[in-house]
Amino acid sequence: GEYNSFCLQKGADIGRNETRVILKEENARTNVDAAYIMNGWATLDTTTDVEHLAPYTYSGQLVKGVVGGDAKGVFQGKIHIAPHAVKTEGRQLHKALLLTDTAEIDCKPELEIFADDVKCSHGAASGELDEEQLFYMQSRGIGREEAKQMLIDAYLDDVVNHIANEKIKSWFKENIQAK
Repeated sequence: GEYNSFCLQKGADIGRNETRVILKEENARTNVDAAYIMNGWATLDTTTDVEHLAPYTYSGQLVKGVVGGDAKGVFQGKIHIAPHAVKTEGRQLHKALLLTDTAEIDCKPELEIFADDVKCSHGAASGELDEEQLFYMQSRGIGREEAKQMLIDAYLDDVVNHIANEKIKSWFKENIQAK
């Protein structure tokens, strides 16, 4: 079996997205992807829990956040590999783009590996918009706010491109603006 999900969190002052996937049979696969865009004083929490209970299973997680104002983003992600789940692969990556000095991100990526012969990775990174890129775009006649939005769109593009259905992908691209 295969399960793919994408969640976009945007506009709520307080929100939580929690996804739990259990891979019970050989060759089961999942991709749990998400993006969140927030501003003001919002707090959004993205929590994932993927359990590999059989051998030859695969999971991928890519979560990207854009946080501005006094907002706070939270990511808690876990990959659990059971003792007999050999030849399993699990990937997890969270990235956040902080738009203000008062924006905050808290990350807790976890790997629980109880089997040998597996490939697993997890990571987290946060940063801000590149002022040199903004300056370059402005020197080419693009206004600062438009340049910021173009960089944010490019930043989110790889997670949105994980959506297989072209109609849904197009809808997300049209509605993912960070405004």
